[in-house]
Amino acid sequence: MRITRRQLLQAGAVAGTGLLASPGSPAAATRGPASGQQAMFAEQLPTLDDLGVLDMQAGGSTSLWIRNARHRFQEQMGLTNTLAYQEAGSSRTYLGPVIVARRGTPFELTVHNGAILHPLAFAIDSELLPAGRDDAKRPRMAVHLHGGNTSPQSDGGPDQAFGPGESYTYRYGNNQDAAGLWYHDHALGMTRLSVYAGLAGAYLLRDTPGPGGSGIDTGDGTHLPPPPFEVPLIIQDRMFTPDGSFAYPPNPDLNGPDGGPRPWAPEFFGDVATVNGKCRPNLDVARGKYRLRVFNGSNARFYDLKFDAAGSALAFHQIGSDGGLLNAPVRLNRLVIGPGERADLVVDFAGLPAGSRVILRNSARAPYPDGPAAVVRGGLPLPQIMQFTVTSLAGFAVPLPARLRATPITDLRSVHTVATRQMALVEVANADDVPVMALLNNRMFDSPDVTVVKSDTLEQWELINTTEDAHPIHLHFSQFQVRDRQKFDVQAYLGETGYVDPATGLVTPGRGSAIPVKPFLIGRPKGPADNEQGWKDTVVAFPGEVTRIRVPFGAAAAGGAPLAIGSSFKGEYVWHCHILEHEDNDMMQRYVIE
Repeated sequence: MRITRRQLLQAGAVAGTGLLASPGSPAAATRGPASGQQAMFAEQLPTLDDLGVLDMQAGGSTSLWIRNARHRFQEQMGLTNTLAYQEAGSSRTYLGPVIVARRGTPFELTVHNGAILHPLAFAIDSELLPAGRDDAKRPRMAVHLHGGNTSPQSDGGPDQAFGPGESYTYRYGNNQDAAGLWYHDHALGMTRLSVYAGLAGAYLLRDTPGPGGSGIDTGDGTHLPPPPFEVPLIIQDRMFTPDGSFAYPPNPDLNGPDGGPRPWAPEFFGDVATVNGKCRPNLDVARGKYRLRVFNGSNARFYDLKFDAAGSALAFHQIGSDGGLLNAPVRLNRLVIGPGERADLVVDFAGLPAGSRVILRNSARAPYPDGPAAVVRGGLPLPQIMQFTVTSLAGFAVPLPARLRATPITDLRSVHTVATRQMALVEVANADDVPVMALLNNRMFDSPDVTVVKSDTLEQWELINTTEDAHPIHLHFSQFQVRDRQKFDVQAYLGETGYVDPATGLVTPGRGSAIPVKPFLIGRPKGPADNEQGWKDTVVAFPGEVTRIRVPFGAAAAGGAPLAIGSSFKGEYVWHCHILEHEDNDMMQRYVIE
């Protein structure tokens, strides 16, 4: 969404909290650094062993508890009130364990809600909550396996929340390609705050060796770097007050129910990069290959990442996307990744001398892609994410396979589709041109206009972005493919949809309908980049473009050709923007498979 006063306030201080001590004052000296001023690369990155592994490769059942905790993001900072997923015997204070599962081996996960209050109670927006809910003192939770080919009952959707003292059991069939999935909270109206507080974790689905599996992504080090050379990178931007508490600035451009600034804001952009729960950490690496499982766990921030080795870009390979391995490694110098997306990378440090330092840098603007770059113009850059320090130790040296799959990915462009649907992305602003919400097809989440699809069919969805910013669009249940993108005339298209009220000149929720975009297209379509030609569950829809995706709604949707998903289910799911502030208000819609 467009830049607001909120971003100008965020550019140099913690806005709206009243907790920022004056520079040089005793309070500032004793309470820790101002947000954004934490030391860089001062602490080691938590790796798999530090994060904790919940190994479910043999199946069975297990439990997690959601609990309040206090976490130290950096040694010089105060403790932060957080939420964490804890397994039996764990004292984890942020995020959750890395769940490791095996393709084709199901297990059950029971999650117990042991939270007694919400660490970001001050940022709860009552207008976004179901009637009668008090999430400040009794926070609801729902666990969504993002990218999972799950039944509706185990999807962890926004309406499946459960309160303190309650539990919910999810059954994960793992009947899909090996991939880097992740799990996170999804409670209606609270996702942005509960994920921010710590409710997220990595889920690594390993392949089955031999027939039925690719034999590549088995985790045993035969082909790809295994632990300790396999490292998750859960990247999140955060903001803190001087005492170490989370900050989440309110919206100075909108009034809340109490007459003060509304707690909800169009996007949250933090001024500190955290990776695996540590502020701008360092990882000591051996001279060899590392498999970096990158998760964009931020609320709203996109990243344009590169590995900077003394001013030169260190090339790397992307070997997998959201839904599993690519057909072959793709050599890159930079990677753009939106909220909710994952990227499976192999970086080789063997060519660098011991003592070399490689900085993971980010150049993406906020909002992406056309937000201001300079801080003085309201820009909110986050240029340094973490550091890698090369040691003298020998590392993993097995050559990267030229082919990553025994059977190539089925190309859905040549498969018959039963329907093409126009899905419009819309921003709603008030008379002062201040954004008040974002919508899909100009409908609120509680709209009765629910999309109905047939099980085991293939559809083409055209994501028509009429807004000024990029949106990462996520579909529950399926793994799809990007067909192409094409520019279109936004204003002419909007004028024909009926979304705009002639009396006010404003987009008004509930009006009009999405219409075919073909008469408004500009130029020729452009196919996906090489590293986007795999299975996806989250796709970036760029402003002023239609993004076409081919979506299988069941394992038999391609007439027997193999897909990333191996199960078919019927029931209700959701699709939404994965900018969490948008998802909570109200850029999410239901769809039903029947």
